Amino acid sequence: MRLLPIALACVFVALSLSAAPTGADGRGAMFVGDAPPAAIRARVLRLVNEARSRSRRCGGERYAPVAPLAPSQLLNEAAYRHARDMARHSFFDHAGRDGSQPKQRVARLGYRSRLTGENIAFGPESAEEVVAGWLASPGHCANIMEPRIREMGIGFAVGRTRGAIYWVQTLAWPKS
Repeated sequence: MRLLPIALACVFVALSLSAAPTGADGRGAMFVGDAPPAAIRARVLRLVNEARSRSRRCGGERYAPVAPLAPSQLLNEAAYRHARDMARHSFFDHAGRDGSQPKQRVARLGYRSRLTGENIAFGPESAEEVVAGWLASPGHCANIMEPRIREMGIGFAVGRTRGAIYWVQTLAWPKS
């Protein structure tokens, strides 16, 4: 069984969606700024779990359907803190400014994990765009479809320039 990458850095910009599920704008998407952060996090979780419920190809690898992820408040907090740090200091990386990696950031909050992964994005303005972008990227998609992952957190923050939205998805398999 392949291991979930601890860090996978890919930058992508907002994708245009032709048919997105109904969201906060009445046209289908749930945009940052138009809905409360908790609603956007819930929407991302719902979209990720819909993706996990069906078999899919991530690059050259095929994945069977896997169990849905549960939300984690600690993972949400770790994701938000990293997104906020990137937005405030205009950088985009899995490594924090202090050199920390995802597993270290969740451990600081008291979360004990067997496996930790992270997807990041810069630019998407909606829950639908960010999930579609991650699913279109083989490495990000593989992280989402990793069967050992059980919990997820989402964080996002708006940077200083227009359209500069930083997203962090923290994925983990908690220790019992």
